[in-house]
Amino acid sequence: MDEDLISTGLDELEDIFYIFNPEGDFIEWNEQLPSVSGYSAEELDSMEPTELFTGDDQDAIEDAVETVLNREIRTAVQAKIETKGGREIAYEFSMSPLKPENELEAIVGIGRDITEQLEQERRLQDMAQEIQELSMPVVEIWDGVILTTVVGSLDTQKAEMLTEDLLDRIVSTEAAIALIDITEVTALDTATAQHLIDTINAVNLLGADVVITGISPEIAQTLVQLGVRLEGVETQSSLMEGLRVALSWQGVSFE
Repeated sequence: MDEDLISTGLDELEDIFYIFNPEGDFIEWNEQLPSVSGYSAEELDSMEPTELFTGDDQDAIEDAVETVLNREIRTAVQAKIETKGGREIAYEFSMSPLKPENELEAIVGIGRDITEQLEQERRLQDMAQEIQELSMPVVEIWDGVILTTVVGSLDTQKAEMLTEDLLDRIVSTEAAIALIDITEVTALDTATAQHLIDTINAVNLLGADVVITGISPEIAQTLVQLGVRLEGVETQSSLMEGLRVALSWQGVSFE
């Protein structure tokens, strides 16, 4: 195949393509390397690949190179390129031994910009943290009465957190009644609905009663479609009515 055609094809890649010898000298690269790094072809020609990195990232690259050289296997590593202008760009580099005569002569690889990927992972981590921080607090609103309010979709993770927090609070406060308000719950599935039933049963085993409040028509319809029955469970349309029932059980008169 024509070498110019291969070179043109490599230059069309969005990823960085590179080849360097075991001594650490660049042999070949595509246009993405000087474009991303900010170094000219002449400058790259006098540099070692590890000089594009600093600190822990440089150490990680050196370790990856050693792995390929010593074990002659493909490896991958994440590291930030430090451009000529001092900007850091996150990349994942794959490195493979190049052995045309069954003897390692060079290392060939691809560098892929993972900035967006890392940003997505960060957003997911932030979201998970928010879920933890906004986890349904269980508060004692009256002597012997605790309340938790569930907001958004009641997924399996939230349901498990609800069970754990609710049971811990019942034990610590010796509560006789647990109010679970689901007015703001927008959706739940079969597994979560069953988990809600299991939570109610667990609360009952601790000797406390449960009042479910704020079941919307949509959630009620979902429960019916899923075949979930809340038999023996006190349900009220609103939190206010649920509070009225719970407090009346505690001997509080509203007359």
